[in-house]
Amino acid sequence: MRYKNRRTTALMVTACLLSAGWLAMSVHAEEKQAKQAFYPALTEREEKLEAALRADTECEFPEIPLEEVITFFSELHNVPIVIQRTDLKDINLTVDEPIDVKLTDLSLKNALIQILDPIELTYVVDRDLILITSKDKAAQMLKPRVYPVGDLCRSGPDDYQILAEAIRNSNLGDWKWEELPSAPGGFGGGVGPQPRRVVNHAGGTISEVPESHSLVISQTYHAHNAIVELLTQLRQARAAQLKSPDPAL
Repeated sequence: MRYKNRRTTALMVTACLLSAGWLAMSVHAEEKQAKQAFYPALTEREEKLEAALRADTECEFPEIPLEEVITFFSELHNVPIVIQRTDLKDINLTVDEPIDVKLTDLSLKNALIQILDPIELTYVVDRDLILITSKDKAAQMLKPRVYPVGDLCRSGPDDYQILAEAIRNSNLGDWKWEELPSAPGGFGGGVGPQPRRVVNHAGGTISEVPESHSLVISQTYHAHNAIVELLTQLRQARAAQLKSPDPAL
C-alpha cells in the first residue's frame, strides 16, 4: 500500500514537472520566435542606423540653420544623415530653416521628431541612410515586409483576418481600404469571389497568407516600426498568460 502511495505521488510529481517543463518550453519558443520579427531582416548597416537612432543625445540650437543641425547630429553619432532638398522645396522650406531648441535626456530619434515635426518634416531609414524629408513624401515611401505571426494565429485562418484588422484599427498608419459590393437587400450576394471596390486609394495594405503563417504588409518606415512594437506587445501579453497560473489571466 505504501508502495502504491509512493508510486502515485511520484507519478503526480513527474506529471507536474513535465507540465512545468512544457510550459517553460512553450514560453521559450514564443520568445525565440519573436526575435525574428519580419523579413527581409535589417542589414548590418540598417541595424547600425537603428542603434544610433536609439542612442541618447542632447543639443542646444539658438536659431541655427537646419543644415547645421543635421550635420551636428551626423558627426556626433557617426551616421549618414542626408537632407532631401527637393522634398523641402516642395513644401517651401530650405536647409536654412532656423531651429531654436534645447533638448536633453532623450534618444536621437525623438530629438529629430521634436525638431522636424513642427516644420512638417520627418526622418526615414532608406538606402543605408537616414533621410530628412517631408511628411508627405515619407507617406508615399511604402515598403513590403513579411511578418511571421503563426504564434499569434493558432485557432485557424480567421485569426489572420482578426490580427490584420487589429493592426489596421490601431492607428499605426494610413491604409488603403477595400470593401465588397453589397447585393440588393444589403448583403454580399452572388457565387464565388466578389470584386472589391477601393474606398481609399492612399495608404498601405495587408495581405493574409495563412499557408506561410504570415501577414504581408506594405507600409511606411514609421508604420512598420509601430507594427513591430504592437506585435511585440501582443507576444508579451501571450507569454504572460502562459506563465500565469491563473486561467483568467
